[in-house]
Amino acid sequence: MTGPSQDRIALAQTLCAQGRFDEAATILDQAIATAPNASAPHAMLGDVLLRMGRPRRAMAAFAAAVQHDTFLPSVCRPVDGATEEARSETILENCRHILARYPRYAAGHQARALALLTLGRETEARRAAEQALVLNPTVPAYYHVLIHSGDPHRNASAIASLQQLATVADELPPEDRVILHFLLAKAFIDQGRNADAFAQLEQGNALKRRLISYDERHQLARLTAIADAFPAARIAAAPAAGSASDKPVFVIGMPRSGTSLVEQILASHPAVFGAGELTFLPDLAGPDDPDRSADFIARIGATYVERITALAPAAERVVDKMPYNFLHAGLIRLALPHARIIHVRRHPLDTCFSCFSLNFSGDVGFAYDLGELGRYYRAYDALMAHWRSVLPPDFLIEVQYETLVADLEREARRMIAFCGLDWDPRCLAFHTTRRAVATASLHQVRQPVYKNAIGRADAFAPYLAPLRQALGDLQ
Repeated sequence: MTGPSQDRIALAQTLCAQGRFDEAATILDQAIATAPNASAPHAMLGDVLLRMGRPRRAMAAFAAAVQHDTFLPSVCRPVDGATEEARSETILENCRHILARYPRYAAGHQARALALLTLGRETEARRAAEQALVLNPTVPAYYHVLIHSGDPHRNASAIASLQQLATVADELPPEDRVILHFLLAKAFIDQGRNADAFAQLEQGNALKRRLISYDERHQLARLTAIADAFPAARIAAAPAAGSASDKPVFVIGMPRSGTSLVEQILASHPAVFGAGELTFLPDLAGPDDPDRSADFIARIGATYVERITALAPAAERVVDKMPYNFLHAGLIRLALPHARIIHVRRHPLDTCFSCFSLNFSGDVGFAYDLGELGRYYRAYDALMAHWRSVLPPDFLIEVQYETLVADLEREARRMIAFCGLDWDPRCLAFHTTRRAVATASLHQVRQPVYKNAIGRADAFAPYLAPLRQALGDLQ
C-alpha cells in the first residue's frame, strides 16, 4: 500500500502518539475509503477504537483486516485500550477466522491459547498451546501457557523440551532466548530448584537488559519532578475543578505487589466493574508537563469518565488497575477529585524479586537489574510518601498485602466501605468470580487466598545482595 493511504496511516500514528484518537479514527476511515482492500488501516483502526473504549466497532475493524490479510500479525496479538474480556474475545474471533482457513498457522493457535487463559478457560488454553507446539516445537513462547498453568507435574514433557531447546539456545534469536530463560526459571522454581532457577533468571534478565533502552537517571529524576509538580497547595485546590463523578477507583502500586488480588476482590461486588489495566489516563495525560491548564485537566477528567462509563454503563464503580497510575495520583486528585485510590503495598524484597522473576511484556525497564530495581523501588516509595502527605485520607488508602492475606474479611470490608458501597459477601469468594484477567497473577486470583507468596524472596536470599544494597533501610 502506497500513496495517500500510507500517508494517512502515518498521520494517524502521529495523532495516536498525541492521544488524539478521535482524529486518528477519522483519518483511518478516510484511508479505508481510499483503499478498502488494504488490511493495515482496518487493523490500526481496530487498535484506535479499543483505546477509545469502543470494543464492538474494534471487533468489526479487525474482522475486516482478517478478510484482507489472513496472516496479518496484529489481529493475533493483544491490543491495548479495552477491557481484558473484550480484548481476548476480539483475539479469539480473529483467530477463528484465521484458523478456519489456515489450521496449521501455529501463531494463531498460540494467540488463541493466551486469550483463553486470560478468560480462565485453562483446559482449552492448554489444548491450543499443545496444538501450536505440535506444529512448531522450536518457539519458546509457545510453551508459556503450559508452564504457567496447571499442576507443574503435568509439565514434565514441556520442561524437557525447553531444556532440549536450551542446548541450542545460541541459535535462537535473542528475544526467544530471553523467553526460554524465564520459562525455565519458572519451571525450576515450581520444582524447588532455586539455584538452577536463579541461574536462569540471571541469564534472562541480563540479556533482556541488553535488548532494551532504560535511562535510569532520567526515570528517577522523573519521579522526583512529579512530586515537585504537585505541592500541597496545588492539591488543596483540587475540589474546585475536575469531574464530579465518583465512579473511578484506581488501584495502584508497584507491579507484583498484589494489585490484581485487590481488583478481583472489588470486582466481585455486584456494583463494581473491574476494567483491568487501562491506558486511558496515561494516554490522556500525555507527556509529563506540570503546567497543565485547569481547562485541560478538567477535560482529562470528563473524557476519562466518558470512557470508563462506556465500558460499564451500569456500574457504580469502575476499577482501573494500572499499577503505574501511582505516577498520576496528583493529576487524579485534580481531574477526578471524587475518585478513590487504593495503594497496595507488599514487602519490598518480595515485590522486587517477583518483578525480577517476570519477563514483562510492556515498558518496565527498571526490572532487569537488581540494583536498578532496588533504586527504582526507593524512588517509588519516596513518591508515595509524598502522596500520603498531600492527599486527604478519604481519597487514598493503603492496603498491605500481607495484612490482606492474614485477615481477608476485615481488609475487604475496609476497601468496600472506602468505595462507598454496602458490604457484599461475594467479595470473600473472589476466586469464583468469572472475569478476564491478563496479568501474571491470573492464576492466583482464581484461587482462595493463600500465604505462599509471603516471604517468597527468602529462599533466594544468597543471590540478592545487589537488591538489598539498593533498597537500604527499606527492606
